[in-house]
Amino acid sequence: MRVITGEQAVAEFVQRQRTLYEGPVIDSRLETIIRDGAHTTLTGRDILRVLRTSRSVFFDSHVEVVSGHHTATYLRFDSVARFPELITLVARDMADWIRRKFQQDPITGIVATASAAKLLAEGVADMLHNTMRLRVTLTPYSDETGRIGTDITIGGIKSGERFLALNDVTTRGNCVSKLGKVITDHGGLLAGMLVFARRDSGQFPLMNELLAQHPFYYTTDLDMPQWEPAECPLCRQNQPLLSWGDMPGL
Repeated sequence: MRVITGEQAVAEFVQRQRTLYEGPVIDSRLETIIRDGAHTTLTGRDILRVLRTSRSVFFDSHVEVVSGHHTATYLRFDSVARFPELITLVARDMADWIRRKFQQDPITGIVATASAAKLLAEGVADMLHNTMRLRVTLTPYSDETGRIGTDITIGGIKSGERFLALNDVTTRGNCVSKLGKVITDHGGLLAGMLVFARRDSGQFPLMNELLAQHPFYYTTDLDMPQWEPAECPLCRQNQPLLSWGDMPGL
C-alpha cells in the first residue's frame, strides 16, 4: 500500500488525535496499552501521566514504522523528549536501577544514539554523577531514515570497560542489540540494556533472547501489535497508511 504524505491527510489525522487527547476517554485508552515495566519503580499512573502529558501515543492509526512493519498504535518518543520534567522522571528511575543493579560491580558508561535517546543517557549520567561517573558515548542517528550507525561520534570505549546500551524505544530489539554490538566490537563488555518502552508485544524472538541474556530495564511495556505489510489487517481494509516520519507533535 502506498504511504500517504499529503498535508491534508496528515492534518486531518493529527486533528483527530488532538480531539481524542482533549476528550474524556484518553485515560482509559492509554490504560489499555500500558503494561508493567521491568525493574521500574514508576507506577502505571506515572506512565499514564508521561504519555498523556506528552501526547506521544497515536491511536486508531495505520503507521509504517522504521522497521517497515505496520501498526495501529504508534509511540513517538520525540514527543516525550519535549518535556524536560518527563525525561528527568524516567532518567531518575533508570539511574535508580543502575545504582541497585551495579553497586558492587560499577559500569564505565552508556552507549546511546544521537537521537532523543541521548537525553535519557545524559540525564542518567547526571543523576549518578556523585556515585558512579558514567561516560556517555554516542553513535550516529538519521532523522530521515530512523536508522542508527555503528561508528562512535562522541566519547569512546576502551578494552574491558563495562557499558550499558540505552535506546528510547525498542520493537524487534534490533537497535538496542546493535548498540550492544558497538560496545563489544570496541573491546568493551556489555553489562546490560535499557529502554524507555518496549512495544514488541512478545512478537519478535530477538527481544525474548535479549531479555533472557542480559539485565534489561524498561520503564514500560506497551501493547502495540505490529504486522508485516502482507499480513496487515489495516491494509486489507484499505485504510490510509502514514509514515512514522510524518507523525508530528500534538
